Amino acid sequence: MHIETVSIEFETENKEKMLQSVAHHREEMAEFEGFLGYEVWLKEGVRKSTVMNVSRWASKEQFTVWMKQHRDFHRKMKRTGGGGGSELVVTRQTGSYEMI
Repeated sequence: MHIETVSIEFETENKEKMLQSVAHHREEMAEFEGFLGYEVWLKEGVRKSTVMNVSRWASKEQFTVWMKQHRDFHRKMKRTGGGGGSELVVTRQTGSYEMI
């Protein structure tokens, strides 16, 4: 099993916008072969908060197929002025893991 994490720090005042931005991922991912599950964890602070997106995939290759499409979505949103939620990000860290 392949696990991907994305930790996004954002200004707490943008909490609702950030949660809306990541909410569509579960539906988007569910359409892809190899998708096993998705969770969003929230650590709320006074000024800054963090969401941790955790997705589980049957293989890294299947995750890569979804990720390519997802990146294309964000590029299109930036070109059309939609931002795709990236304008809310203070810091972003990613991780890739294989379950053993």
